Amino acid sequence: MTEFTITRMGDTMAAVFGIDASTIGVEASWSTIAEWDSVPHLQLMLALEEESNIQFDADELASLRSARLIE
Repeated sequence: MTEFTITRMGDTMAAVFGIDASTIGVEASWSTIAEWDSVPHLQLMLALEEESNIQFDADELASLRSARLIE
């Protein structure tokens, strides 16, 4: 993942989860971010879809539970 992508995704994650973007790195996941539960996860996926002009399928939505997997 490029530095731009990490920064961009971190900014999106921070906005969705209501946390400081500087605390988000490639190891960010459901297990490291307390605010990352089911509803914010969906909000994150929708925000990333809109921002990147991509669409995740149902299997991807369920499995993308870390920054590393989303990259």
